[in-house]
Amino acid sequence: MKILDSDEKKRIYKILVEDEEDLWVLRNIIREGDLVEATTTREVKPGEGGESRRFPMLLRVRVKDIEFQAFTDRLRIKGVVVEGPDKFGVVGKHHTLTIKPGDTVVLVEKRLDEFSRRLIEGFAKKRRILAVALDYEEVCFALVTEQGVKTLREYYTGLPGKEAVEEYEEALRRLLDRVVDEVIEYSKSLRVDGVLIGSPGYLKDGVSAKIRGRGFDKPLLTDNTSYGGCKGVDELLRRGGEKSLVGELNMTAALKYFEEFKNTIIRDPEQVAYGLDSVARAVEFNAVRVLLVSSSMLWSGREGPVDVNDVVVEAFRKGAEVYVIPPDSNIAPELEGFGGIIALLRFRLPYPP
Repeated sequence: MKILDSDEKKRIYKILVEDEEDLWVLRNIIREGDLVEATTTREVKPGEGGESRRFPMLLRVRVKDIEFQAFTDRLRIKGVVVEGPDKFGVVGKHHTLTIKPGDTVVLVEKRLDEFSRRLIEGFAKKRRILAVALDYEEVCFALVTEQGVKTLREYYTGLPGKEAVEEYEEALRRLLDRVVDEVIEYSKSLRVDGVLIGSPGYLKDGVSAKIRGRGFDKPLLTDNTSYGGCKGVDELLRRGGEKSLVGELNMTAALKYFEEFKNTIIRDPEQVAYGLDSVARAVEFNAVRVLLVSSSMLWSGREGPVDVNDVVVEAFRKGAEVYVIPPDSNIAPELEGFGGIIALLRFRLPYPP
């Protein structure tokens, strides 16, 4: 989740939805009667006798209901249109906004209670990413944060012509070693969460392999760019490279906790809980430190005496780290095998909890 803009006085919050966790956050902060604005499409009949067509438009609706669209990464916000293009005559009509990762949502005249504020702040992806773009002429390093992009260093490579093969190859090797040294140096001094490297051709792969060979253990993604230098960094970010890396950062943390869960369940089973009933009881005792839940479980709307959404919300209220695991994650099938929801506990509960 990224807060693109906010005005506390006017109570307006513009939010970029980055992943399925963010859909869950919206599900739990939007209430009946709230005003929500988003770009959508609506089928409109332009004139008498004309064929109806679907038009894109920006609509503001007063919320009547909000629900997950089962087995998809979609959130459906149902309501009545209070503002929209006059030419389409949609004001006063019912409409459903369908929100997915990558969409922007504006909450209008929204008074955030303390819990909603904590949810937004807790899931806002405040990451520090080192972006590097290089080609055979230029190299650029930049720090990407919530505040924007700061250029750290840009320089020309000074590579000799390819006619002198041995001299050229030695200079290229020294260049790649220098870039690797700088990546590791910046990563330590700036305490970055991950690294994004772009280049035309295979330069990025050579740098990435050398970095990994030095024992670098932070998430690292590579992508193709048309240019090196700061122009290449701009291209990396336009292509959404930092969003992909943020998603990987989240999954890296979730994977670490899932491995901890699997080790703990063998060594000390009273220190974990799995399955909805067991996790619900652990939440009731304020025992949950970390909670992982599959998005398919949240989205499915399964009926029963225990509501999975209520359990996850209450765990967050009580200070647990919460991770929503998408279906394409490597750990999703195993997580489903444990009932779709697991928890690492702060203290032991009698097994099974």
